[in-house]
Amino acid sequence: MVDDAWLSAVMRSIGGTPTHLEPLPGGTVNHTFRVERAGGNPVVLRYPVDPLRADEFPVEAWAADAAARTGIATAEPLAHGVEGGVPFSLSTYVAPDDRAVLRPWSWLGVYARTVGRVPLQDAPLSLYSRFGKDLDTAWAAHLDYNRTSLGPDDVLFTDGAYEQPAVVERMFAHLARRTYEHGLTHGDLAPRNLISRGPETPPVLIDWGGAETGPTPWTDARRVFEWCFIDESVDRQDYDDFAQTAGLGSDRARDELAMMTALHLVDVTRWALDNRADLYAGYVQRCRDGLDVIQQLIR
Repeated sequence: MVDDAWLSAVMRSIGGTPTHLEPLPGGTVNHTFRVERAGGNPVVLRYPVDPLRADEFPVEAWAADAAARTGIATAEPLAHGVEGGVPFSLSTYVAPDDRAVLRPWSWLGVYARTVGRVPLQDAPLSLYSRFGKDLDTAWAAHLDYNRTSLGPDDVLFTDGAYEQPAVVERMFAHLARRTYEHGLTHGDLAPRNLISRGPETPPVLIDWGGAETGPTPWTDARRVFEWCFIDESVDRQDYDDFAQTAGLGSDRARDELAMMTALHLVDVTRWALDNRADLYAGYVQRCRDGLDVIQQLIR
């Protein structure tokens, strides 16, 4: 639970004294609360679960505002900042309709395509990867970085993150031969981030903290592929609903998403090696297990 003094300081950024705090269901990345306040409507407060996690809320605020300007229903960002060394964000509270979103994964597939059309002219630099703002060039550099690192001398190989460099290289080479459209991606398209406004009305899409740029709608779809085929936390019908409305319902697209997932697993494991030694062993295990599944799928 948040400290009263910290909460009061955070709420001063938008005015009003907090009177009640209620936990809201959410993901594993942020703590999320509904905050009642004197002299104003309730708001949503979020701050990271992991104290070492970078402040993603400036990107989140930009992405939500930009998406709203293109017609996607979002919760309005109100403020973000760092208080006492802890990043926070405040946004409007959207009261959910009692009726559930019908076929939520179909809506998420539609949003995967729609988000990719959000203009990026005034996007913050932190939305882009270390390879720069030219998205075609950045994607090629991302692939090249991971391809040239493969081999028997690679620490990831010796630590067991992958067992067959040639097999992994073939997948990465296939991706390098393909041409993709690039743009904004949401980063966490899941039913928990949809707020119902009634069964026939487009739901509100929240939680833009994982927004980034990349191949679209492939980057968001790659995550759903991972949840379905590796984590098995999304069932196959839901995956199919998503893939069809995202325009990626073919077997060929599924194989391509498998290869993108392989690239992601290797890349984030290499990131953990360089940046989070405390998490590295877990990333190695996940990479090895995920690649085993992927190689069975695309044989």
